[in-house]
Amino acid sequence: MTKNFWLPPDKIVNGLAPNYACYASDRIMVEGAPVGYMYRDGEGWNFLAGDEDQDYVDDPANLGLYSLNTLANYDRAIIDYLDAPPGAAFIRSGDGFVEDPEGAPTDPDADIPAYLNPNFPTRSGYQQITRNWALTLPEPMNQRIEDGSLVFWRPGLTAWLSAWGDETYTTAAERRDEFRTKISPLAYDHAEWASGTSLCLSYRLAEDHDDARMPALYGSAVTDASHLLLALYVDSGDDLASAYSLLRSVTPI
Repeated sequence: MTKNFWLPPDKIVNGLAPNYACYASDRIMVEGAPVGYMYRDGEGWNFLAGDEDQDYVDDPANLGLYSLNTLANYDRAIIDYLDAPPGAAFIRSGDGFVEDPEGAPTDPDADIPAYLNPNFPTRSGYQQITRNWALTLPEPMNQRIEDGSLVFWRPGLTAWLSAWGDETYTTAAERRDEFRTKISPLAYDHAEWASGTSLCLSYRLAEDHDDARMPALYGSAVTDASHLLLALYVDSGDDLASAYSLLRSVTPI
């Protein structure tokens, strides 16, 4: 069935948002309703008007695959939220959005490993975590957003990730050199490598804890335009191997 879209092709402005694929309801794309609910799962962004019932959403004819840039043309209020990591969800509030504390919907029938928490989203494999960064999880892990950071965890391994973009530095090398100056003199197991257009470094640091965790693994990945900071906490040598695998998988997009 041919759809008559609310905005004709000649009204679409390029460059508002990346041309990544997303799903959107016909309430937005055909009827012109503003975005009322948006969430990002492991596959990408999903946009609904917010008044669709379950029968409407379950009918594939009522949804379509579009680019994020097209959605940004329909409702520019979404633009400021598109860098939120997988698992994030937002509800319309006036001219903007507020974060949904329940996060993105999860599949109740999904096969979740017994060691994971069924009350949080489960992720595995390749993950695009921001517009600029991606990584690969070495095994299934839970995900949450806490204090502005993206957290992946399973028993024995917790990874905190924070992404930043600013114009303080003009090159990746300048960013990396700045991070070097902030490393504790007690750090050890230093390593540096390149991944695509990014420069990466890592080190371990023993800190005071009330539990039996091993010294943490810290890392950063930097490009000319942004940087990603990682703190990985482990309980055993096997967990440390997984932490290194996760850290070494970080790549710029």
